[in-house]
Amino acid sequence: MFDDLFNNLKGFIDSKLQEVGNDLQKRFGVPEPAEPFVLIRRFTPADSTVTKGCIAIVGESWQIEAYDDNNQSFFTNSADPLRNVILFEVAEPDVQECVFACQFNAKALNTEKPIKVSLGFRRTGQWGGRVTTSWFTEVLLTEDLQPYEARAHFKKEADAATVQISVQFESSGILELRDIELLQASVK
Repeated sequence: MFDDLFNNLKGFIDSKLQEVGNDLQKRFGVPEPAEPFVLIRRFTPADSTVTKGCIAIVGESWQIEAYDDNNQSFFTNSADPLRNVILFEVAEPDVQECVFACQFNAKALNTEKPIKVSLGFRRTGQWGGRVTTSWFTEVLLTEDLQPYEARAHFKKEADAATVQISVQFESSGILELRDIELLQASVK
């Protein structure tokens, strides 16, 4: 009797967790594109990055270090990354809704934790504060450059958005990036 009651309760909890997971995926997930992605911007080392410190150009790659002597803060929140590097910003598209993809080749060196590469949107809110919504992919410690992709779901709102490609370090390390492309497709 108790086994049946326990199994029924377990089944109920599992189904509710699945429903919550599906709801979160719908709310915060990135929908599938309705068509192949179209290249809207290819970044090269000749393009200026938003953040300037501790970014070196090595051949056709950017080498970004976790530490920047000019940006050390004594008051950091433990949930904040060790360093946030904004690489590029692009004006929002002239569409109501789309899926963005940032494709690149990368490798992480001398790091204890994965390095996050984010694709997101920065908006200035009605009270002047900035709100950033982003999706990320993690670059693991590797010897060779590997292909990666981060996707983001854009919906036009009253406040204009800036598309932002950034890097977050949670430990020491170096990230090498190459062949950064920003692509766009309509939503399925």
